Amino acid sequence: MAADIKLFNDFEAGKISPTLRIYSWAPRCISFGYAQKRERERMRHEAKKSSWETVLRPTGGGIVFHSATEVTYSLVMDKDDPILPKGLIPSYKKISEAIVWALTKIGVLAEINNSSLGIRHSSLCFSYPAEYEIVCNGKKIVGSAQKRGRRALLQQGSIILEPAIDFRVMSEALIEGFTKILRINQCQRRSLL
Repeated sequence: MAADIKLFNDFEAGKISPTLRIYSWAPRCISFGYAQKRERERMRHEAKKSSWETVLRPTGGGIVFHSATEVTYSLVMDKDDPILPKGLIPSYKKISEAIVWALTKIGVLAEINNSSLGIRHSSLCFSYPAEYEIVCNGKKIVGSAQKRGRRALLQQGSIILEPAIDFRVMSEALIEGFTKILRINQCQRRSLL
Protein backbone atom coordinates (compact mmCIF):
# COMPACT_ATOMS: atom_id res chain seq x y z
CA MET A 1 0.00 0.00 0.00
CA ALA A 2 2.90 2.34 0.69
CA ALA A 3 4.06 2.01 -2.92
CA ASP A 4 0.56 2.93 -4.15
CA ILE A 5 0.41 5.99 -1.88
CA LYS A 6 3.84 7.04 -3.14
CA LEU A 7 2.63 6.77 -6.75
CA PHE A 8 -0.46 8.80 -5.85
CA ASN A 9 1.58 11.51 -4.09
CA ASP A 10 4.17 11.62 -6.88
CA PHE A 11 1.41 12.03 -9.48
CA GLU A 12 -0.24 14.76 -7.38
CA ALA A 13 3.13 16.57 -7.32
CA GLY A 14 3.56 16.21 -11.10
CA LYS A 15 6.62 13.97 -10.75
CA ILE A 16 5.34 10.96 -12.74
CA SER A 17 3.07 10.16 -15.66
CA PRO A 18 0.04 7.84 -15.43
CA THR A 19 1.23 4.50 -14.05
CA LEU A 20 -0.21 1.00 -13.78
CA ARG A 21 1.29 -1.19 -11.03
CA ILE A 22 0.60 -4.94 -11.01
CA TYR A 23 1.55 -7.21 -8.11
CA SER A 24 0.58 -10.17 -5.94
CA TRP A 25 0.94 -10.88 -2.24
CA ALA A 26 3.35 -12.76 0.02
CA PRO A 27 2.87 -13.11 2.89
CA ARG A 28 -0.88 -13.32 2.78
CA CYS A 29 -2.60 -10.21 4.01
CA ILE A 30 -6.01 -8.83 4.91
CA SER A 31 -6.62 -5.30 3.62
CA PHE A 32 -9.28 -2.98 4.92
CA GLY A 33 -10.87 -0.02 3.14
CA TYR A 34 -9.95 3.40 4.53
CA ALA A 35 -13.27 3.63 6.40
CA GLN A 36 -12.79 0.25 8.12
CA LYS A 37 -10.39 1.30 10.85
CA ARG A 38 -12.55 -0.23 13.60
CA GLU A 39 -12.85 -3.57 11.78
CA ARG A 40 -9.08 -3.64 11.31
CA GLU A 41 -8.39 -3.01 14.98
CA ARG A 42 -10.96 -5.62 15.99
CA MET A 43 -9.53 -8.29 13.63
CA ARG A 44 -5.80 -7.49 13.90
CA HIS A 45 -5.09 -9.78 16.87
CA GLU A 46 -7.00 -12.76 15.43
CA ALA A 47 -5.32 -12.27 12.04
CA LYS A 48 -1.84 -12.30 13.62
CA LYS A 49 -2.63 -15.56 15.45
CA SER A 50 -3.48 -17.10 12.07
CA SER A 51 -0.34 -15.71 10.38
CA TRP A 52 -2.14 -13.03 8.36
CA GLU A 53 -0.75 -9.52 8.05
CA THR A 54 -3.20 -6.59 8.02
CA VAL A 55 -3.06 -3.29 6.18
CA LEU A 56 -5.34 -0.28 5.72
CA ARG A 57 -5.89 0.72 2.08
CA PRO A 58 -5.98 4.40 1.05
CA THR A 59 -9.04 3.58 -1.05
CA GLY A 60 -12.46 2.46 0.16
CA GLY A 61 -14.30 -0.80 -0.20
CA GLY A 62 -14.60 -3.90 1.90
CA ILE A 63 -12.25 -6.41 3.46
CA VAL A 64 -10.07 -8.36 1.01
CA PHE A 65 -8.12 -11.52 1.84
CA HIS A 66 -4.99 -11.31 -0.34
CA SER A 67 -2.70 -14.20 -1.27
CA ALA A 68 -0.12 -15.10 -3.89
CA THR A 69 -2.86 -16.57 -6.12
CA GLU A 70 -4.52 -13.24 -6.91
CA VAL A 71 -3.42 -10.40 -9.14
CA THR A 72 -3.63 -6.90 -7.71
CA TYR A 73 -3.41 -3.67 -9.66
CA SER A 74 -3.19 0.00 -8.87
CA LEU A 75 -3.57 2.82 -11.35
CA VAL A 76 -2.69 6.48 -10.93
CA MET A 77 -3.75 8.97 -13.55
CA ASP A 78 -5.24 12.43 -13.93
CA LYS A 79 -8.83 12.36 -12.70
CA ASP A 80 -9.64 14.92 -15.41
CA ASP A 81 -7.93 13.01 -18.23
CA PRO A 82 -10.17 13.44 -21.30
CA ILE A 83 -10.20 9.67 -21.87
CA LEU A 84 -12.18 9.28 -18.62
CA PRO A 85 -15.81 10.31 -18.30
CA LYS A 86 -16.48 12.83 -15.51
CA GLY A 87 -17.38 11.51 -12.08
CA LEU A 88 -16.44 8.62 -9.82
CA ILE A 89 -18.75 5.88 -11.13
CA PRO A 90 -18.34 6.72 -14.86
CA SER A 91 -14.52 6.76 -14.51
CA TYR A 92 -14.64 3.52 -12.51
CA LYS A 93 -16.67 1.89 -15.30
CA LYS A 94 -14.21 3.09 -17.95
CA ILE A 95 -11.28 1.62 -16.02
CA SER A 96 -13.29 -1.59 -15.63
CA GLU A 97 -13.54 -1.79 -19.42
CA ALA A 98 -9.75 -2.20 -19.58
CA ILE A 99 -9.89 -5.03 -17.03
CA VAL A 100 -12.79 -6.76 -18.80
CA TRP A 101 -10.83 -6.50 -22.06
CA ALA A 102 -7.84 -8.19 -20.39
CA LEU A 103 -9.92 -10.93 -18.79
CA THR A 104 -11.71 -11.63 -22.08
CA LYS A 105 -8.34 -11.87 -23.85
CA ILE A 106 -7.28 -14.71 -21.54
CA GLY A 107 -10.60 -16.52 -21.95
CA VAL A 108 -12.57 -15.36 -18.89
CA LEU A 109 -16.21 -14.48 -19.67
CA ALA A 110 -16.14 -11.24 -17.70
CA GLU A 111 -18.59 -8.37 -17.86
CA ILE A 112 -19.53 -5.24 -15.97
CA ASN A 113 -22.49 -6.01 -13.71
CA ASN A 114 -25.53 -3.97 -14.73
CA SER A 115 -28.05 -5.20 -12.18
CA SER A 116 -28.55 -3.59 -8.81
CA LEU A 117 -29.01 -5.95 -5.88
CA GLY A 118 -29.96 -3.14 -3.53
CA ILE A 119 -27.97 -2.11 -0.49
CA ARG A 120 -26.01 -4.94 1.10
CA HIS A 121 -24.56 -4.84 4.56
CA SER A 122 -21.37 -6.84 4.45
CA SER A 123 -17.87 -5.70 5.23
CA LEU A 124 -16.40 -8.32 2.84
CA CYS A 125 -15.47 -7.00 -0.60
CA PHE A 126 -16.23 -10.18 -2.56
CA SER A 127 -19.51 -11.09 -0.81
CA TYR A 128 -21.65 -9.53 -3.57
CA PRO A 129 -21.24 -7.49 -6.75
CA ALA A 130 -22.31 -3.87 -6.87
CA GLU A 131 -24.05 -2.58 -9.99
CA TYR A 132 -20.85 -1.48 -11.73
CA GLU A 133 -18.38 -4.22 -10.73
CA ILE A 134 -16.83 -7.00 -12.82
CA VAL A 135 -18.44 -10.42 -12.68
CA CYS A 136 -18.18 -13.81 -14.36
CA ASN A 137 -21.40 -15.84 -14.41
CA GLY A 138 -22.86 -13.43 -11.84
CA LYS A 139 -19.97 -13.91 -9.37
CA LYS A 140 -17.80 -10.93 -8.47
CA ILE A 141 -14.22 -11.54 -9.62
CA VAL A 142 -12.74 -8.04 -9.36
CA GLY A 143 -13.00 -5.70 -6.39
CA SER A 144 -11.85 -2.12 -6.94
CA ALA A 145 -12.01 1.23 -5.17
CA GLN A 146 -10.82 4.78 -5.83
CA LYS A 147 -9.16 7.61 -3.97
CA ARG A 148 -9.18 11.07 -5.52
CA GLY A 149 -6.93 13.98 -4.83
CA ARG A 150 -6.59 17.48 -6.20
CA ARG A 151 -5.32 16.13 -9.50
CA ALA A 152 -4.77 12.37 -9.16
CA LEU A 153 -7.01 9.37 -9.18
CA LEU A 154 -5.78 6.17 -7.53
CA GLN A 155 -7.74 3.03 -8.29
CA GLN A 156 -6.74 -0.20 -6.54
CA GLY A 157 -8.20 -3.57 -7.35
CA SER A 158 -7.92 -7.30 -6.74
CA ILE A 159 -8.62 -9.93 -9.37
CA ILE A 160 -9.53 -13.28 -7.88
CA LEU A 161 -10.08 -16.16 -10.26
CA GLU A 162 -10.53 -19.87 -9.60
CA PRO A 163 -8.55 -21.63 -10.76
CA ALA A 164 -5.89 -18.97 -10.39
CA ILE A 165 -4.46 -17.48 -13.58
CA ASP A 166 -0.70 -17.31 -14.06
CA PHE A 167 0.58 -13.94 -12.83
CA ARG A 168 2.61 -13.28 -15.99
CA VAL A 169 -0.29 -14.12 -18.31
CA MET A 170 -2.71 -11.87 -16.39
CA SER A 171 -0.12 -9.07 -16.16
CA GLU A 172 0.49 -9.09 -19.91
CA ALA A 173 -3.24 -8.97 -20.61
CA LEU A 174 -3.76 -6.13 -18.11
CA ILE A 175 -0.92 -4.10 -19.60
CA GLU A 176 -2.39 -4.58 -23.06
CA GLY A 177 -5.92 -3.71 -21.87
CA PHE A 178 -4.86 -0.57 -19.99
CA THR A 179 -2.73 0.53 -22.96
CA LYS A 180 -5.52 -0.06 -25.47
CA ILE A 181 -8.47 1.36 -23.47
CA LEU A 182 -6.77 4.05 -21.34
CA ARG A 183 -3.46 4.74 -23.15
CA ILE A 184 -1.45 3.89 -20.01
CA ASN A 185 2.10 3.10 -21.12
CA GLN A 186 4.10 3.17 -17.88
CA CYS A 187 3.84 -0.09 -15.94
CA GLN A 188 5.47 -1.65 -12.89
CA ARG A 189 5.24 -5.38 -12.31
CA ARG A 190 6.17 -7.46 -9.25
CA SER A 191 5.12 -11.05 -8.69
CA LEU A 192 5.16 -10.79 -4.90
CA LEU A 193 4.58 -7.84 -2.60
